[in-house]
Amino acid sequence: GKAASLALEEYFAPILAERRKNPADDLISRLAVAEIDGERLEDGEIFSFLRLLLPAGVETTYRSLGNLIFGLLTHPEQFEAIRADRSLIPQAIEEAVRWEAPLLTITRVATKDTELGGIAIPAGSSVMPMLGAANRQEDRYEDPDSFNIFRPARANISWGYGAHVCLGMHLARLEMRVAMNLLLDRLPNLRLDLDGNDPHIRGQVFRSPTALPVLFDATS
Repeated sequence: GKAASLALEEYFAPILAERRKNPADDLISRLAVAEIDGERLEDGEIFSFLRLLLPAGVETTYRSLGNLIFGLLTHPEQFEAIRADRSLIPQAIEEAVRWEAPLLTITRVATKDTELGGIAIPAGSSVMPMLGAANRQEDRYEDPDSFNIFRPARANISWGYGAHVCLGMHLARLEMRVAMNLLLDRLPNLRLDLDGNDPHIRGQVFRSPTALPVLFDATS
């Protein structure tokens, strides 16, 4: 992990140096010129931002897309419904991130003494909400373990909530919509390749298919 962190810092260092000299209209430039109480951020502080933003902007989105495609390919009748009516794609995205959240847990610190479910949580305690479990509460979702793009719309917790809502959720939704439309445009009769394959979703913190072998028809 430390080696990977240093590798990312080495990757970002010349980019940050260039943005300090020649700011552009991008996030790294904004961090380079930002001030807090009259002081600029140090390189190490900016690298900390970027080490989080790079995977946050890529990993959860590709995992969410993989889970969506897996859900559709293993429920062909729902995939056919989307082929016939692409306006269903947004609700399919919401169902996919509810059914198989790309990130199952997230750590927070209690800012004051509180109680949840009869359990006392002192201020300063680390808590780890289980997003995947919250998305499958039987008192909130009917048949919560099933993938069903037609279920009544109810907000899920995969995007976070309140002050902790995901800043990139609108971009992630857009990327997934674009990807699904391109798959439908370019890969006719897309389907799972089950010849000796057993694709499945796995992971204890981050979840997505390890591989998703597919077949599709050739185009002229």
